[in-house]
Amino acid sequence: MTDRAVSRRAFLKTVGVAALGVGLAACQPIVAPVDDGEAALGEVTAAQVTDPESLKAFVLGAKARIEAITDMNEGAKLREGLKAEGYWKSGSTFLIIFLMNGDAWIHGNDREAESKNLLGVEDENGTKVVEELFAAAAQGGGFVEYYDGGLKTAYAVEYTSGITGRQFMLAGGYSQDVSHVPIQIADLPTPPVTASNVVDRETLIAFVEAAAEAYQQAVMSEGYSALTGVRNAFRVEGGDWKAGSIYLYVVSGGGVTLFHGSEPFREGNPTDMTRTDSQGVRFAEELIGGARREGRKFLRYHYDNPAIEGDEETGSPKLGYAVSFQAPNTDQKAVIGSGIYIDIDDE
Repeated sequence: MTDRAVSRRAFLKTVGVAALGVGLAACQPIVAPVDDGEAALGEVTAAQVTDPESLKAFVLGAKARIEAITDMNEGAKLREGLKAEGYWKSGSTFLIIFLMNGDAWIHGNDREAESKNLLGVEDENGTKVVEELFAAAAQGGGFVEYYDGGLKTAYAVEYTSGITGRQFMLAGGYSQDVSHVPIQIADLPTPPVTASNVVDRETLIAFVEAAAEAYQQAVMSEGYSALTGVRNAFRVEGGDWKAGSIYLYVVSGGGVTLFHGSEPFREGNPTDMTRTDSQGVRFAEELIGGARREGRKFLRYHYDNPAIEGDEETGSPKLGYAVSFQAPNTDQKAVIGSGIYIDIDDE
């Protein structure tokens, strides 16, 4: 969306043109929302957004595509799919999916914003823009004007997930800088063993199983409202859940990495279950797949130790432990795990 001012008269034109575009899009088959790079007849891509009517058509077309997702694995891919230049994103035009409490669940242009609640964010005139977006969405969808280096226009609508049946808010045209908003960190109970105290098999078990309980409770919370804060708590270096080479990871039932305490670039991407370590061990399949099949799994393998330079190719000896839990609204099992680096004599 360009930053130029949009007149009130332009708003009045949206009804006929946008309704035609969305109506045509609704008549087309819903295609894969993440990987497909071509629009169906009548749909508007991010690159084609130039005014209010095309913005509305873009957001409503995205709503239809996202609501049509019923596979948990495809849903998990949205996090990276909405960030990739192409159908969903073009320069400053992108989408944001909000939880109903104001958390930026998926932000098409700012990964750090996904750790924040934006409900109280104000524009240059003191307007609480995200509150206005929620109010417009609750009325069946609507435009919100705001000032951020000039007049800008956003469009918001509620949608219901085809996976969970829960409501979310989808917004396009909202591109305010939110770097000043503090990151949310959940105040979790101290686990029986914190990350810095994981030193052997027994402490590793206690650490991972406490993390699994905290994460599962967040997933099962109404609208995932607790999950953002839990993930942020898991990221805090020197906190209860991350200390140096001790960190957590979460993989969806469909094999997508949902969280990685050491390598966040993996989040939203399929986990390569064929990966082998320097000794030929298929550690992803044996550890994650094993936990999914058996409920819990230990594995000795080699992996890059973030605390050691020079082991990127060979990896360092590691003892991994992972447990699975039932993902909601699916028969698939998600996996959460961690590991400790061990002396070669302990292998």
